Amino acid sequence: MLDIRPVQTADIPRCGEIMYLAFKTIADLHNFPPDFPNADVTSGMLGMLNDAPVFDGFVAEEDGSIGGSIFVSKRSSVGGISVVTVDPESQNRAVGRQLMERGMASLADQGHSRQQLIQAGYHSRSLCLYAKLGFIATDLLSTMTGEPIKVAIPGRVVRPANEDDVDACNLLCRQVHGFDRAGEVAGAIAHGTAAVVESDDGISGYTTGVGFAGHGVGASNEDLKALIASVEEFSGPGVIIPTTNGDLFRWCLENGLRVTQQLTLMDTEPSGTANGSYWPGILC
Repeated sequence: MLDIRPVQTADIPRCGEIMYLAFKTIADLHNFPPDFPNADVTSGMLGMLNDAPVFDGFVAEEDGSIGGSIFVSKRSSVGGISVVTVDPESQNRAVGRQLMERGMASLADQGHSRQQLIQAGYHSRSLCLYAKLGFIATDLLSTMTGEPIKVAIPGRVVRPANEDDVDACNLLCRQVHGFDRAGEVAGAIAHGTAAVVESDDGISGYTTGVGFAGHGVGASNEDLKALIASVEEFSGPGVIIPTTNGDLFRWCLENGLRVTQQLTLMDTEPSGTANGSYWPGILC
């Protein structure tokens, strides 16, 4: 009988191995490069999530063997399905569905009834599963990477964010999305990855990190362009750009970035078009 239980520290190496194998198997099947180079990287990532109080993790276990895991984010009022992976040997046994149901229920029980996730565009099975569980596709995304874009955006100055910027960042996020990501902002400032962009109107954009795990919010595309152009490198596989934002997507292409894969943003309670510009982080 399958048991879905909270993750323990001793589970992390096996969960990391499963995560690496799961992502590599589906990527290989569709002729895409793997998202992670080895199981050490995925184990390290899951270890950090497990140690962070703003994430909850669960494993699927049967007869003492772990067949998959899920980690969910409580960093904002909108809960996030951050990582869900199933051992390729445990496929077609509803393991993924049961992990999703447990993770979603855990978030809802803690007040996060609205939830988001990002799925790989080429993985139609996960798209269908998430749709059956109540998620609605709300945006088409592209992972983009390449050499850093070192150009100046007129009227924009980018600097590291500090604790005095928290309120302005959260206010901007609420104006754009209708909710803030205060937990992510505070964590990124503490870790030194956050930056803000200033214009004549004060802080008009911010990011928790220009890369796969960080998100960005701006009053306009010019603010996001300034943030993207300010970094020496993109962290992880790249930055996730909404393909539907034609101006920003085109600017990235014209400045040498390339698309490595497409993703889908999904939401259980879509709130309509963003009132500004944004890019999401993979962990939601």
